[in-house]
Amino acid sequence: MERIAFYGKGGIGKSTISTSASLTLSRMGRKVLHVGCDPKHDSSLNLVKDPTKFKTVIDKIFEDADADADDLIMEGIEGITCIESGGPQAGRGCGGRAVSRSFEVFDDLEVIDEDLYDTVVYDVLGDVVCGGFAAPMRRSAGSKVVVVLSEELMAAYAANRIAAAVASFHDNDIRLAGLVVNLRNNQADLTPIQRFADVIGTQVLGVLPRDPLVCEAEIHRQCITQYAPESPVAVGIQAIVDKVLSLDKADLAQPVPAMDIHVRRIMRGYDHEAIAEPPPPTQRVSTITEWSRI
Repeated sequence: MERIAFYGKGGIGKSTISTSASLTLSRMGRKVLHVGCDPKHDSSLNLVKDPTKFKTVIDKIFEDADADADDLIMEGIEGITCIESGGPQAGRGCGGRAVSRSFEVFDDLEVIDEDLYDTVVYDVLGDVVCGGFAAPMRRSAGSKVVVVLSEELMAAYAANRIAAAVASFHDNDIRLAGLVVNLRNNQADLTPIQRFADVIGTQVLGVLPRDPLVCEAEIHRQCITQYAPESPVAVGIQAIVDKVLSLDKADLAQPVPAMDIHVRRIMRGYDHEAIAEPPPPTQRVSTITEWSRI
């Protein structure tokens, strides 16, 4: 069974990419289980066939302690099966514990059945800051981890933490497949990203441009691969999926995360002794002249 887990900081585009990856894999003839691992339970919204029947694992097991696997899964479009971990109400409980508890339920009820699925796609919340959000690594041996980041510094910090978690679970046959760059600025310099990938010992799997069509697709409850299949983002996701599938886990080395204090230096190109000075005030001039307003 192929297991692919998409990680990255919050709001970086994991759900956009992972849901389109699940649809792409299904269209390739694979039996796909899409697993949303986020307490706000929004990963499968564009994939479920009937949104009025949307449900989460946490809600179901609190409603019915005797719930079985069929009670937890949702029918998705184009043959995809969906399941959402869910979480506590906002401001109550622990989101990481909810994800971890969901994986305990998956194991108890044998939800991830190799006779039913040949590919599982995990969409995992943000940075690995607690053991709960690392549940797909702890409990899903053999996963290829794809880290989504942008050219922004904070995204690299999160990616570095995720690489550290992958290294910790290396003995569980967890492998870092590589980085996917989801651009915020289509003219961004990608040299820092490549430098970061080289330092931690991984590769850049692909670069996706920022495209207003992605927001349009979400408004219409569609994946970008449905809404605009010929768009650069959709074509790019297909290429990323093909590349991840082609990777042999035996060829993927254990990542070597940088020290947190060095991430900024790596991204900005400073050596360990250099002191970064900001540009003089006369050079800090914004080029933005127009933007959307309410």
